[in-house]
Amino acid sequence: MGYWVGKPSPKSKHVGTGWFGELNKAWSDGKYVVMTRSVETEWGEVIHACIRNADNTDIPWAEKQRIKNELLGEERTAIEVFPANSDLVDEANMYHLWVLPAGMKLPFTIKANTSPTQTL
Repeated sequence: MGYWVGKPSPKSKHVGTGWFGELNKAWSDGKYVVMTRSVETEWGEVIHACIRNADNTDIPWAEKQRIKNELLGEERTAIEVFPANSDLVDEANMYHLWVLPAGMKLPFTIKANTSPTQTL
């Protein structure tokens, strides 16, 4: 379990533009830095969480799950999106999670399902 320390956010330091400048919370556990902002959507408030590590390298799925659980809630659902190429922003080695409103579930899950399924 990480020991998270609050850090100044880009918004509090008045740095950055666009979505980066809107990041209003930041934490570090010495290995990872996580910054968040709230985004109002038609689904309600979604939290945009940006994660990077000190080594500027890949972050395993299990670590992203642990970070989501510790900072944003074990029972919150988060999505990592692979956008259409026309929407791609790839300027930093940073991972983005979109944390859905509390209690919101996706209409699918990886767990076994009792309804008939169609094979592709």
